[in-house]
Amino acid sequence: MPATAVLLNGQPRTAESATVSVFDRGFQYGDGVFETLAAVDGQARDRDAHMARLAEGARLLGIPAPDPAVLAAEIDALAGAADDSRAVIKVAYSRGRGGRGLAPPEEASPTRVVMRLPWPDHPRDWADSGVRTIACRTRQVSGAALDGRIKSMNQLNHIVARMEWRDPRIAEGLLCDDRGCLVEGTVTNLFAVRDGEVVTPDLSGSGLPGITRGRILALAGEHGVGAREADLRPGDLAGADELFLTNSLVGVWPVREHDGRALPGAPGPVTRRLQRALEASYAESPA
Repeated sequence: MPATAVLLNGQPRTAESATVSVFDRGFQYGDGVFETLAAVDGQARDRDAHMARLAEGARLLGIPAPDPAVLAAEIDALAGAADDSRAVIKVAYSRGRGGRGLAPPEEASPTRVVMRLPWPDHPRDWADSGVRTIACRTRQVSGAALDGRIKSMNQLNHIVARMEWRDPRIAEGLLCDDRGCLVEGTVTNLFAVRDGEVVTPDLSGSGLPGITRGRILALAGEHGVGAREADLRPGDLAGADELFLTNSLVGVWPVREHDGRALPGAPGPVTRRLQRALEASYAESPA
C-alpha cells in the first residue's frame, strides 16, 4: 500500500482522487476540527483520547459527532496498513457543504476524512541532542470563544507564526499571549524544569492542551516529579534548568538553544527521565 492513503467518508481514495466540494465549509471557513496521531508499529497512539477531543470539538461547534466505532475502525485500518514502522494519521472532520454566508445549514452533513501520511523527516538528533527554538512575534489571541477547547481547522495564527523563520536548523517557535505570557509552540506544548520541578504554561486563557502534554503531566506524578501549570514569561526561560517540547508526533524534544542562547547540559536529567517514561507508557498502553 502506498505511503499516502485516504478514506473519504469511509470510501478509499488515492491522494490524487481525494477531493471535497468547494462548498464544503471546512474549505470555505475552516468550519471543522482535526486531529493528528502517530502510528507506530501498526498502532495509533492515544487514539481514544484524540477521538474524544475531536468529538468534543464537533459538539461545541454543533456538528454531529462521528460514530466512534466507525472512526476507530478507519484509523486502525490505515495505521495497521502502513508499510513503514511509523506513519502519520490525520483526521479532518468538517460541517460539510453549506451555502454562501457564515450561518451554517440547519442540518449538517459532515465530511469525514482519515489520511495516512509519511512520517516527517525531522533529524534524528533533535530527539537525542535537542532542538533550537525562537521567540515568535506573533501573539496567541486570548479569550477567543472556543480557544483551547477545540483543535480547529482554522490555524491561521499558527501559520503566520510559522512563517517567521525559514532556517531548517530551527525546529519550533514559541508564542506568547497578549499579556506577554508564554502559551505554546506553533505545533507543540512547552515545559520548563527548575529545581527538579516541571512547569507548563497555564492554558486556561488560550492555547491547546495537547494529548501528549496530558500524558507527561500524569507521568511526572507517577515518577515522583513535581509538575504544575502556571504562568511562564519569556524571562523565566533564562532561569530554567531544562526546557522541552511535546506533541503526538515528536513525543519529547529537549531544547538545547532558545533565541541563540545555549542551555548548558541539555538534554537534562528530568527531560530524559520523562522522555523514557513516555516511550515506556506507549509500549504498555498505546491507545
